[in-house]
Amino acid sequence: MALLRGANVGGSSVIKMSDLRAELEALGLTEVVTYIQSGNVIFRSVERDRARLSRAIEARLAARLGYHGGAVFLLSGAELQEAADHNPFEPERLDAEQYCQLMFLSAEPDARRQHALLALQGAEYPFAIRDRVLYYAYQRAFAGRRRTIDFERVLGVVGTGRSWKVVDQLIRLAEG
Repeated sequence: MALLRGANVGGSSVIKMSDLRAELEALGLTEVVTYIQSGNVIFRSVERDRARLSRAIEARLAARLGYHGGAVFLLSGAELQEAADHNPFEPERLDAEQYCQLMFLSAEPDARRQHALLALQGAEYPFAIRDRVLYYAYQRAFAGRRRTIDFERVLGVVGTGRSWKVVDQLIRLAEG
């Protein structure tokens, strides 16, 4: 699957999902399905070189749709499931109390940068990092007034975030 960074967020890189599907099919991807308007795409591909496929998707979307989100993250259904399985914030049990987000990262941040981020957390805004996934949660009571942290700047990597509900639904869709 592909997670597009910055698609249809804040009025930039606006992409119609029907156009996105058509462009990915034109690249030879099959069984292309999009989920909501934020650049979540499930597909099949014969291409096994992820870096090459990611670059091809980025280039085509930039040329044909004006997408300049900076990164297309490719994950297998198993990788997304693994990220979900390691979520330390119990999102299903605590859904009524908290929002939970996962940010998929371009690389695992070095230990110094991880430590810098973890030093910014508080009881109301906890973080955890595992491999190339940042997990964070915040109480629903803080929605709209939580601290804003530039995770990419602190961690020194590019990332794209998805809510727990989106991750959960993508897993279901990937399972078919």
